[in-house]
Amino acid sequence: MTENFENLSDYDFERLVADLLTAEWNVHVESFPRGRDGGVDLRVLGPAERPLYLAPGDEVVVQCKHRPTAAFKDVKSELTKEAKKGIAGAASRYILVTSARLTRANKKSIEAIFGNRISEVDILGRDDIAALIRRHPDVEKATPKLWMSSGAVLSVLVHHLEHLRSVYLREELRRLQRSFIETKFVAKAMESIDEHGICILAGPPGVGKTTTAHIVLLRFMADGWQPVTAVGDVRELEAQIDPNMRQILFFDDFLGQTSLEEKVRTGGDGELLRLIRHVESDPTKVFIMTTRDYILRQAQQSYEKLGDPIFGTARILVNAESLSLHEKCHILYNQLYFSPLRRAASAAPSGEYIRVVSHRNFNPRMTEAAIAALVREAGLKPRRRDPPVSEEREYRTNFLDPTEVPARLLEALEKPEELWDHVLRHQLDDLPRAVLLVRFSMGSASILTSELYAATRAFCEQEDRRCLEVDLDSAVSILEGDLLSLELSDRQRGSVGALNPGLADAVGAFLARYPGLMLSIIKSAVSYIQVRSLAGFFGYPFELPRTQPNPQRKEAGEAIVRNIERTLFSSSVTSTENVLFAISQPWYRQIGTRLEFLLNMYSVTRMRPRSGLFEQIADGIIQKFQHLDASDLIRVLQALRSDQVPQEWRPARTTFEVKILERLSRAEDVRDWGLLKSAMNIIPVTDHFVNDMTDRFEAFASELIAELVSQLEGDPQGDEEDIYEDISSMADRWSCSLDTSEIEELLERQREREESEADSSFPQPFLSMLKQTGGGSSATADPSRLFDLL
Repeated sequence: MTENFENLSDYDFERLVADLLTAEWNVHVESFPRGRDGGVDLRVLGPAERPLYLAPGDEVVVQCKHRPTAAFKDVKSELTKEAKKGIAGAASRYILVTSARLTRANKKSIEAIFGNRISEVDILGRDDIAALIRRHPDVEKATPKLWMSSGAVLSVLVHHLEHLRSVYLREELRRLQRSFIETKFVAKAMESIDEHGICILAGPPGVGKTTTAHIVLLRFMADGWQPVTAVGDVRELEAQIDPNMRQILFFDDFLGQTSLEEKVRTGGDGELLRLIRHVESDPTKVFIMTTRDYILRQAQQSYEKLGDPIFGTARILVNAESLSLHEKCHILYNQLYFSPLRRAASAAPSGEYIRVVSHRNFNPRMTEAAIAALVREAGLKPRRRDPPVSEEREYRTNFLDPTEVPARLLEALEKPEELWDHVLRHQLDDLPRAVLLVRFSMGSASILTSELYAATRAFCEQEDRRCLEVDLDSAVSILEGDLLSLELSDRQRGSVGALNPGLADAVGAFLARYPGLMLSIIKSAVSYIQVRSLAGFFGYPFELPRTQPNPQRKEAGEAIVRNIERTLFSSSVTSTENVLFAISQPWYRQIGTRLEFLLNMYSVTRMRPRSGLFEQIADGIIQKFQHLDASDLIRVLQALRSDQVPQEWRPARTTFEVKILERLSRAEDVRDWGLLKSAMNIIPVTDHFVNDMTDRFEAFASELIAELVSQLEGDPQGDEEDIYEDISSMADRWSCSLDTSEIEELLERQREREESEADSSFPQPFLSMLKQTGGGSSATADPSRLFDLL
């Protein structure tokens, strides 16, 4: 249970009070707009039985004052004005509820302010609300903002948050505690997970797919589930799976933000479906994915495995049209409440906000972006040296016209494409805009801050512009927050998250209108991942649909090929589970997929490779052989045997393959023998070599089985059966016959012994407690009254 109500807006607080009183009194609690009914927030109208004992027509009036950080003197001055309204004397019973902390002396003082028309027992402060929450835990369960901040739950969340792969996601989940509301899509997601273990949230940009996923993620984390996240590849999830833990897997934008990405084109669809099948059959695993619906449909036309029925049965379409008017009002209200515009927004008529949420283009991300733009234009964006609450910023809100806030929101919804375009064209100077353009060019995964700086400097040099590090610091400081997400500010180890998807779309459209800028970014690219991302923007290595003609494509393709050759050996960036910042990964960890892509580009553009490139690739792989991932090496060998390999590479390819086979033939364990066999299935080899390697494998396998037999007869380690299954499977691949009768007999005895021991120590059955969850708010809601609360 928690006593921290700071994450609640005043409307959230009022709903909480309504739910608590409903549970306490077992009656219907009505809610009313402020001011329209003389200061009544909540009401119970008689007749009512115990504990209220109301006669017909009698009413209990509840006044809510959400002041979680206020001192009593501030609350007291407010209540003095409230006491003059007379409602306390007119009602059968008047109850005051505040999130401020009240002492007994404070309650006596409030009683006197109201001229004894209110009883001390009907004055509820923070501690009284906390007691009600303890008495009605189902209400807390139905109010995620509360249980996400409670002591035990917060401890669990913080523990798990620190192990998330994405620092950006950690900060998003923390921020979410204030601003989110729980819509119907959360309930639908939970239903899908209960039935399938899988949930695929699909829909257009900005409607709340990721927010919904985050809320579900937090729910499971609060119950002790370990979060497992992927940044760019489904294999990141597979590598983190622990069969002994309850884990919730999360893959945001699993098909990319603007186009089908390499993770699907290189076999990721099969890997994804395999992981889904594993989760479906494992009750200790849950899998949440988000994607733009049009990208999923496009992918299903090209990739057969994405047409599996699970992508229909577990798919939940999230769209703004399905939100109720009240949900839209609550979303917009919380966005304004927790922004520097709160004071200015409160002066506008509530009917203007109803026009905003009723607009045909209403989109939570668009309203959030419009609020951020208005904050920036009004000079209200907090500076690093500002205190948490700046009186200067509060005062400056008075310079905004009261009608300007809803008017600007409507303007953004009327022409959504112009919101970010206006920012890019008119609100940003050249260098901050250049930083955004370059960040867009570096894809959707986190990148090092130092890499962003290097790429921006290179772009400015290409454009014959001066760019000092101090200027970059200033530019990033301007962008930080609503335009650029910094994950630690250290320029050496810190990283920068992906652009907001809506902003990314706008930047992409901006660059499409100015192809000269795009070509400058391509020519100045400093890393492979940057060139690869830009290639996807132009539709490479696949043809663009006819509906997207691009006359600059040929020139861009040539620049892309030459820059891939130049950046082929550049490092990439990833986030790891054991560090709090992005780290650089060496080129050889991805050389297989990079080589596949380069060969595709040669084929599509009909360009020839630069001289000496293949020798550089071959020498690099041989030198880093011991560090290469097995699957990546196989991809290299497969790529070099494809029809796309340039003719001039083929003589040198044979020499390279001989060196690879020579290194692989020194196999020392089962994995090495499997890799050798895979390589021999790709590289043409002589019968003599096959027979020689088969004999050597048979000798290795027989020796290993003899060691396992000796181990089972002496001091078993517990992993003998797993090793035996691996070697048996490998023997099938090598078409070898092994004498396994002795080890199979010993393993059978071991299984019988373990079963006998398990039967004798099986624990007595016991009863488990059933958890009960509460429903939604009992307060009837008039959407327009939300904005009266501002």
